[in-house]
Amino acid sequence: MRKVLFGILALLSFVATVSSKPMMLRVVGGEIHEGVIRFVRNDAIYLQKTNGSVVKIPMAALNPSGRKMVKSWIHERGGSSAYTSWIGTTNQSFSKSWPRTVYGPSSIHLKKIQSLSKKNLLIYESANYRFLINTKVEPRVIQRFAVLFETTHKFVSSLPINASGHYMEKGGKFPIYLFSDHASYHRAGGPQGSAGVYTAGNQSVLVPMPVLGVEWDGRKWEYKKGGSNRVLSHELTHQLCAGPAFSSWYIEGGAEYVASTRYTHGVYHSNNGKQRVFDYVRNKDGLDDGSGRRLGSRISMISLESYMNLPYAGFTEGKDASKNYGVGLLLTYYFYHHDGRGKAARIKQYIKAVQQGKSEREAQKLLLGNRSYSQLQEEFRKFCAKGGINLEFPRK
Repeated sequence: MRKVLFGILALLSFVATVSSKPMMLRVVGGEIHEGVIRFVRNDAIYLQKTNGSVVKIPMAALNPSGRKMVKSWIHERGGSSAYTSWIGTTNQSFSKSWPRTVYGPSSIHLKKIQSLSKKNLLIYESANYRFLINTKVEPRVIQRFAVLFETTHKFVSSLPINASGHYMEKGGKFPIYLFSDHASYHRAGGPQGSAGVYTAGNQSVLVPMPVLGVEWDGRKWEYKKGGSNRVLSHELTHQLCAGPAFSSWYIEGGAEYVASTRYTHGVYHSNNGKQRVFDYVRNKDGLDDGSGRRLGSRISMISLESYMNLPYAGFTEGKDASKNYGVGLLLTYYFYHHDGRGKAARIKQYIKAVQQGKSEREAQKLLLGNRSYSQLQEEFRKFCAKGGINLEFPRK
């Protein structure tokens, strides 16, 4: 088994972090800035340059050609000079129907970009992903596990939540680093005890090869059937929805929504989703594929307002982490498919507000509508109780 560890961490730092077309902006007086726009705020452009640094350029400082390019960029994304992100927020991005069954590609076309050597990773590309691998793997094996990646991309893109993955520039690829064993995965930054991780700083997903359903037989990697894809689907969703500063419950609840959706090779099945979500959160034995939060039918909670505003570290670490993830899934499902007669209007308004630069507190007002947090808490509690999970909130 050939491996290469040299340069993996260095390579990670060079992954493109912006999904937008590069442009050259000239300031009145002659200075030229080249890069991609991260966002426009208060008539100033925040441009990420090719070296990774971000420069702030007042709109008024640009020459007429530069102002025209920026205004066109803003118009395409449905924003204004007060705030526009590289993530567009036009209404049609939220108007799709919720998918019931999503089929992945019938075949995977791979392109070899780089061969494995002592100094270079093996690199293959599929339609939407770049696989950077530290071990020799035959294309047929990569094609098998690439189905999950491409099908997850299609499923998340089909959701009416305006996932930021829509805005990858044409021909751009999401980077996936694959490691021959857990030891090399951990040396590259993968957390101990994890089976995959999304790194927000460079928008990469790191995965140890055995998690993908492949095993080393002493001579080559072979694909094997069985096992859960929950962890990988979860991390891929983070990658496809990266960028906006959502609250912890929605960052992780949205990823759990995809991870808990039933997946068979090349197909996501959303029918009977509510029952599966509740079983995923509640069942002590987990689901048939071994996934699940196993929280039981009684869950002790802090107030919903406090829960919805937990800092990310407090949400994802400590003894309550698994509970927080599970309740995040229930709350995400509630807003997607039950709140407001199941039209998801409030959660879409929330997503759009955050993507347009509103604070979390401002955006949460849209989730509340005319309700108080106490009223929302009671509605959510009743919804969960009907599904067989009793959320025990503190009594006033």
